[in-house]
Amino acid sequence: MGDTGWLKALHVAGAVLLLGNVVVTGLWAALLWRARPRVPFRPVARAILWADLLFTLGGGALLTVSGVLLVRAHGYPWRELPWLRHGIGALAIATAVWLVALLPAQVLMERLPEDDPRLARAFWWWSVVGWADTLVLCYALWAMVTRS
Repeated sequence: MGDTGWLKALHVAGAVLLLGNVVVTGLWAALLWRARPRVPFRPVARAILWADLLFTLGGGALLTVSGVLLVRAHGYPWRELPWLRHGIGALAIATAVWLVALLPAQVLMERLPEDDPRLARAFWWWSVVGWADTLVLCYALWAMVTRS
């Protein structure tokens, strides 16, 4: 694998954990939201929160640390390479949106009773903003893979 092969493998694993969790959690949440008459949503919201803390945060941390180490190992002038600036910038934007908008909505969904009308508003906010944020992460992946 070469000197940095293991870092590249960790970087890809971080990207898979991060983006995979975001997409799969969004799909399962949408399906289970529709099943609310039969499936209580509070445990679903708790699972969303834990999955994000474990896989989104864990994958994002792995992606970031391995990415910084790869940039240093290869001596990339990241400020001069558009694909690195775009990928890093998109990841930073997506992370900020997660921290400022999505994580608070997840905590609220986990705490609200089923019959509270704020639950639906929190879920729809989380879904719309979350899918938009997922597109930002997809752009980051595209920028890094295509070096565009």
